[in-house]
Parts: sequence; C-alpha cells; structure tokens
Amino acid sequence: MIFRPQVLQEISNAYDQFSEYFRDIRSFFEVLSVRFSLPEYGTRLTPVAGKALFSNANSYLLSDDSAYPYYLWLPSWLGRFYIDAERIPEGRTADDCRIADAGLVAFVWPWLGFGDAYVQNSPHPECWFGVTDPRPQNPDEPVLTTAQNLFNHFRLETTFEAERGGWLTGGFHPEPRIDCNLTGTWYLRRVPLSVLTDYYQVEKNVIRPLGEKFTELSEVGRENTASFPSGKTERPFSGNGVNGNSPKSETP
Repeated sequence: MIFRPQVLQEISNAYDQFSEYFRDIRSFFEVLSVRFSLPEYGTRLTPVAGKALFSNANSYLLSDDSAYPYYLWLPSWLGRFYIDAERIPEGRTADDCRIADAGLVAFVWPWLGFGDAYVQNSPHPECWFGVTDPRPQNPDEPVLTTAQNLFNHFRLETTFEAERGGWLTGGFHPEPRIDCNLTGTWYLRRVPLSVLTDYYQVEKNVIRPLGEKFTELSEVGRENTASFPSGKTERPFSGNGVNGNSPKSETP
C-alpha cells in the first residue's frame, strides 16, 4: 500500500485546519511587530531576519542527514527574535549587527506542543517567549547567526535552573560536537496558545511581560557595566545548568 485511504479521506480537512493555524500565527506576529515597535514598556524592539520566521522544518527533501529517526515536513516550532533598535550602530541592520553591540535578544516561539526530542509533550499548544543574554565565543558574530544558534540549541530540560518571579531561568553551555558556541543566560515563560484569544490577552500575557523583562535586564546590564569599569560584568544568575527541576507550562 502506498497511499492510505483513511489518510486521503481526512487530508482536506486537516490541511484546512493547519492553514487556519498558520493564519493565526501570521496575525499574532503582525500584532507583536506593531506593539514592539513602540517603546511603551521601555524598549523599542526590532525583529531579526526581516519578515522571515525561524522554523524547525524549512525544506522538502526525500531524506536528510539528521541524527534523528524522523523527518519533519511541517514545522512544529516557529519563531522570531528581537533586539533593542537603539543599539544597532549606524549603517548596520538588525541582522548584521554584532551580538556584542546588540546585547540582549528576545524571542517568541509558538509550538504545537508535541513531537520534540528535547521537550516533554504539552497537553496543549504553547507560546514560549523570553529574553536571553547570549555570549557566543565570537562576540563579533552577527545577531542573525546568534539567533539561529539560540533556536537550534535551546535545551530547556537540561539547562533549566530555577523559577524566579514567574520566569524559568537557566544558562547556555557550549558544545562543539553540535556546533553550539553559546554561553550566557536565559529567561522563559510558557503560555498556552488557547489563552491568546484577543488583543488584550496577547498584550497581558506576552507583550507587556516580555517588554518589561527586556527593559529590566537592560537596566541591570547598564548598572553592572558602570560598576565594573574594567569591562567585567556580573550576570543576574550563574547559568550553571542544574538538572532535576521540572519546568512547567502555566495558564495565567
């Protein structure tokens, strides 16, 4: 058997539903772009990679060289990254800005809630969002490169340390065998997509907390820089990656 009759009977409805999901994803990110472009919560954020979304499935090949026994033709993760627009040097764009100049990188990642080798299945689709202070080994690398590394190598369950003030926190660890050159720290929240049903809920549960956290960490960074004129700075937490905790998705 090549084409299974049951699959063929259901494919039209399944395609329609998935298409509607992607329409909602597009509307969601359009709202974020408009709101983040205004510094209402202290910082004006601009997207990385232009209008493109990061995805864990972005090509249609009969096979690939993946180390995993599955192949994705449809993305279960989509995402976007944002940096402080005021930190982009003149003549640069968000993509080719040095990560050393950009500093913090925010992210927003909708997830279907299943099918990930590194995250336990969730009972519902989720939106992951947060702020990172990435420290790649090459501080001159462009933000676009760092963002792709963040998307590829974020490992919640092995780098999660604690929950602080409603945020999951942890740190990155370089791993040359998988081309991960990151150190630094991250803050994360997980919200069910079913909560984000209107502009008010998106503002309350994503835009405002992300904007406020980004501004808070930016101010901490400036204070630390001023306190350590030699160039050494302290981070909000160690980023040592302690296992054994259990990061959860919570409904606000």
